[in-house]
Amino acid sequence: MAARLIFGVLAAFWITMNVLLWRAEYGARASMGSTIPAHVVWGKILTAPDSSSLTIFRKGKRIGFCHWITSVGEDLARMSSGESPPEGMVRKIVNYRLDLDGNVMLGTAADRLRFDSHLSLGSDRTWHDFELRLNLRPETWLVRSLASEQTVRVNWQDDHEKFERIFRFSELQNPEALVQEFVGPAAALLLNGMGLPSLKDPKTRSALALQWEARTESVKLGHASVRAYRLQAHLLDRFNIVVFVSRAGEILRVELPEGITLANDQLGGN
Repeated sequence: MAARLIFGVLAAFWITMNVLLWRAEYGARASMGSTIPAHVVWGKILTAPDSSSLTIFRKGKRIGFCHWITSVGEDLARMSSGESPPEGMVRKIVNYRLDLDGNVMLGTAADRLRFDSHLSLGSDRTWHDFELRLNLRPETWLVRSLASEQTVRVNWQDDHEKFERIFRFSELQNPEALVQEFVGPAAALLLNGMGLPSLKDPKTRSALALQWEARTESVKLGHASVRAYRLQAHLLDRFNIVVFVSRAGEILRVELPEGITLANDQLGGN
């Protein structure tokens, strides 16, 4: 009797484990390619525990690298000074911060553009402030914007001159006028030569708003395939932007127009 009971328990255990293994192996494959809400993937990106080191390629040629770092601000006001939060306590998120820095070669090795930027978001993921610094010796550009002020401040300087201009958001609704301010009467010809549609058209401005779609996918990592997310958006109905994200929110690969790709160092290629 005892022997039959032990045999029955072992048999049940074996069957259960095989069912679970089958579900993990084939059930996961069956769910590949299924759509999921894009905000879920962005939530994982914003709260990723690790940074992403990315190599920048253009048409297969390495031209630079960058680091993508995210952090979360938490409300610890309720905690007494010096106290540790109770185990299992969920802290209240008050803001998010995204940082991107690196450099890219524009022409020769001497023409290297260095950049660093940060973006702050509220707990509802609406943006609060943005800063971008570009350095291409001897020139330096600094762009700052605060949502509360509804302005964009641009600073430029080189070894001999300085320039500062503050734009209101209302002015940015007419980019052609801004280009004309800096380039002159040839602004329209410049924009047309680049193949860009007129930004005065409300349909064009609407097309600039990226609508992200997300789905599950498999990405090759070394010699193995791992489950990941795929984010995709279209810009002006002409350009595709694709981002592959790990289950933990780490950026694995980014595909941009003009043959530009950003590949995580773990992928070992472009």
